[in-house]
Amino acid sequence: MRPQLTLRVAGLTAAGALCAGSDVAGAQAPASSGSAPSIPMSIADRQLAFGQPLTVSGRAWQAAGGVVTLQFRARGGSVWREAARSTVAVDGRFRFRKLLSSSGAVRVVAAPGASPRAGATAPRAPVPAGTSMPAGTSRERGVVVAARVATLSSRLDVLRGRRAMVAGTVRPAVAGRAVALERAEGGRWVGLATARTDARGSYRLTFVGDETGTAPVRVRFAGDRANSPAQRTPGRLSVFRPAMASRYDLYGGPLACGGTLGYDSMVVAHKSLPCGTKVMIRYGERTVQATVRDRGPFVGGREFDLSGAVARRLGFEGVGRIGVSP
Repeated sequence: MRPQLTLRVAGLTAAGALCAGSDVAGAQAPASSGSAPSIPMSIADRQLAFGQPLTVSGRAWQAAGGVVTLQFRARGGSVWREAARSTVAVDGRFRFRKLLSSSGAVRVVAAPGASPRAGATAPRAPVPAGTSMPAGTSRERGVVVAARVATLSSRLDVLRGRRAMVAGTVRPAVAGRAVALERAEGGRWVGLATARTDARGSYRLTFVGDETGTAPVRVRFAGDRANSPAQRTPGRLSVFRPAMASRYDLYGGPLACGGTLGYDSMVVAHKSLPCGTKVMIRYGERTVQATVRDRGPFVGGREFDLSGAVARRLGFEGVGRIGVSP
């Protein structure tokens, strides 16, 4: 299941507005005299999911034929560090494609006359924020990186009183991150369980189902300084109660709620549930949905009669105990 992402853009520092923007349009080579201008650059997408590369491009006329560096500063940090390098084309164009693991700010730096000698390696020492900007430095831009939530295993169809489970990972892997299991209820999400990730980013959420019913559930990471929120919807939580059932195959016979019983009719009989009621039925490892269309059974101790179609889908024969929701 493809992940469903939630990005929180409030709270970015003065690294720049989050709307995608470009300084490249209309860029021209500077005159031979005067100081080097700010480097025009553009970012393809400043709201990224973990694992999605950041793409930065632009022109650095003063470094044509040389090297420019992409620098990164973590959100809330004060140090710029080199993240990547790019060789500048003869027309001044450059391009970076870099994976970031956390939110922060980026800028492009090119010092005039800094074209390195063949085989030379430029230093990678951190540059304190707040120092005078080197000649040929772009504006800094904020970048948001959302975490990625994955579900690797789950047990969401359970009998009432039994424990449901969802396990997976939050990337990047950081120990101690809080994740929550939530159920959709009345137009809002209600918390069922919480857990924290281990050093590998793994989590395991468990919940005892004490109310019958079925509803979507999600695993949510609320976000932190490094990564914005993310979530995953692993499926529907269905909590069943036990009930005794039997099978009937009176094809062509009339149904109490109208119509006749067909070979493929996904219907059940119940003494009191309203006609048209949808019920989820579980037997063994199989679950199906059926509709109440008939009355019965009229044998003591049995609550449902399952049509042949329902029984075949479940692998149910004769008389036995099933799980029903609601």
